[in-house]
Amino acid sequence: MGFGELALIYNDKRSASIVAEGDCECYTLDGSIFKSIVISSNMNKRTQQAGFLNSIKLFDQLDKEKKLKLVDGLKTKELPQGSFIFKEGDVGNEFYIIEKGQVDCLLGPEMKNVRTLKESDHFGEIALIQNMPRSLSIKAKTEVRLLMLDRDTFTRILGSIEQNLKKDYDV
Repeated sequence: MGFGELALIYNDKRSASIVAEGDCECYTLDGSIFKSIVISSNMNKRTQQAGFLNSIKLFDQLDKEKKLKLVDGLKTKELPQGSFIFKEGDVGNEFYIIEKGQVDCLLGPEMKNVRTLKESDHFGEIALIQNMPRSLSIKAKTEVRLLMLDRDTFTRILGSIEQNLKKDYDV
């Protein structure tokens, strides 16, 4: 268990006192070293996610700066096998990229599987582009880790891609 990180991150006073309830061993970390580790970890994560985005054809036309903005806008969502990401008819306010796992695309009340998507595939853009309810239900076939963009971030960062997608979907 660790403590004191918020004071280091925000260069602020400690907000609580810590009292040991028994014998314990404590290790300390200098604030500058802590910040260096946090910054390095965040940079590594950004680099890994940008590298992952390089493998997705949809983002080929984005320059490095836009890809890094995209990385900063992404949120991670992990779901267990069998979970619904969304259901047909839901309001579409998010765009998803599969970082790990597989999802099934299901159609109609009988939940007919029309396709399975895997790592690096994306979904959810049609509802954003056409401003309409979800046309399919999406269910986790395996445990999944998704990268997600909300509508505003999608439009702000991927505006140029959105125009190309509109052409693809005849909007």
